Amino acid sequence: MRTSLALKIFLSFWLIHAVIFVVLALAPDPGANAMFIDRTRHDGQLAAWFLDREGADACVRFLRAVESRTLSRTALLASGDQPACALGPGLDDVAYERLIADASADGIVRSVGGRRSAAVTIRGPSGLAYKVVATLDPGASSGGRPPAPYGFLVTAIIVSGVVCLLLAGNLTAPLRRMRAATGRLKDGDLSARAGAGFEARRDEIGDVVRDFDAMAERIESLLHAQQQLLSDISHELRSPLARLNVALELARRTSGGAAEAHLARIESEAERMNELIGRLLALSRAESVGSGAQAEEFDLEEVIQRVADDAQYEAHRTGKRVDVSVDGHAILRGDPALIASAIENVVRNAIKYTPPDSTVDVTATVTAGHAQIVVRDHGSGVPDANLARVFLPFYRVDGSRDRESGGTGLGLSIAQRAVASQGGTIRADNAEGGGLQVTITLPMTTH
Repeated sequence: MRTSLALKIFLSFWLIHAVIFVVLALAPDPGANAMFIDRTRHDGQLAAWFLDREGADACVRFLRAVESRTLSRTALLASGDQPACALGPGLDDVAYERLIADASADGIVRSVGGRRSAAVTIRGPSGLAYKVVATLDPGASSGGRPPAPYGFLVTAIIVSGVVCLLLAGNLTAPLRRMRAATGRLKDGDLSARAGAGFEARRDEIGDVVRDFDAMAERIESLLHAQQQLLSDISHELRSPLARLNVALELARRTSGGAAEAHLARIESEAERMNELIGRLLALSRAESVGSGAQAEEFDLEEVIQRVADDAQYEAHRTGKRVDVSVDGHAILRGDPALIASAIENVVRNAIKYTPPDSTVDVTATVTAGHAQIVVRDHGSGVPDANLARVFLPFYRVDGSRDRESGGTGLGLSIAQRAVASQGGTIRADNAEGGGLQVTITLPMTTH
């Protein structure tokens, strides 16, 4: 299952921040124990001073004042571990015994009887050693960092989530733009760029976006130059070819019958060259951006029938047929000449490779918003590995077969460019029972 990179980055950063906030909020402050011990020692020394100088009543009054201020209960234990001055009720006997034993270590904090307790040993003004035991009421602070409120913790996690979400979006937005631009470039939109809005970004991602745009611009420039060169060469070849035909006619008039076979061969090759030039010009026109053709509404069935009638004349010479079936009425908007050129090239390609005394089936169906034209021959088909390459210019599945049929490897390429220029798609598949099946899908005009 595909997972968004932005979601991965967002969840990773957010979970890390949430864990850090919870740990910091719930973990005890390492300085709190030391502060509790220092406070217990300080209160114990003052209590011992009151006990030695003014008696037990004064000591108890002081301990009550400490309790009201700190919510802690303190006991001063003299020799024999008996309370010399205590604020009750205190802990049970077992708890006192543990704390009294801890006091000999001169400073320790532990949880006893559900309360946080500290025990230290001090020496009073009279020189008598006392053990001081202090216990905190539940919820009282022992000093140091106060615990984080629940509301603050939730707010911190929400703010962290918003920041992480913005960070993830900032990191992945250029990648999403590049992915969209790459898809448009793959579909033939050479003007696709990803850098709009990222020109001022001065980091590695910005560098990648700028490099991608530079690469796309270079590709667009090279392809336009290639198309222009193809168009220019085709036009330039037409002039010497026309002069060659004139010279051929003059040669026929002045030569004898012995030269007729050679002249016929020259004429045949000249016609083949003229056809090739025509196909190159058609390819250049189909690939050109903004060819200037005016879009118009037309009946697809009329275009298909006209192409089929012309193709039938060519197919009849080799004992082949072109059968047409149209299901539904399709009104399209676009360049009818380009659509006719696309269908004609596919049909003529099918006529070349369907066996004698067989048919080329042209079927058109109308679905919701689209018209689909399927052209099928009954030949040997194309290896599955080569199906996606049959639309490349000058590509030949079998060079020897194309030479025998007079193929140039441009027919399907011209069809693909023409269909794409009209917002449609074209694909090739091997039909069940043998033969190649080419499917053209075109958007219909909506009223």
